[in-house]
Amino acid sequence: MQAGLGAVNFPMASDMTKEVSRDYGVLIEEEGIALRGLFIIDPEGIIRYLTVHDLDVGRSVDETLRVLKALQTGGLCPINWEEGEDLL
Repeated sequence: MQAGLGAVNFPMASDMTKEVSRDYGVLIEEEGIALRGLFIIDPEGIIRYLTVHDLDVGRSVDETLRVLKALQTGGLCPINWEEGEDLL
């Protein structure tokens, strides 16, 4: 089984000035580095999901995709919901 996102069909960005990480509250100013933040923003610009990890904590692509699919259902998903399961 191969992990990861696979082909990425959207532009990637860099934050060389640290403006974005500062605006989203993940910049550690003293060190000039950012915590690992994930923000899922809907087409209206509303943050629907966010998580911030310490530098020592890995992230799960599978969990990110699960949350994205749950948000796209438009319904209420129970804990540990997986695609194809019933909504509340």
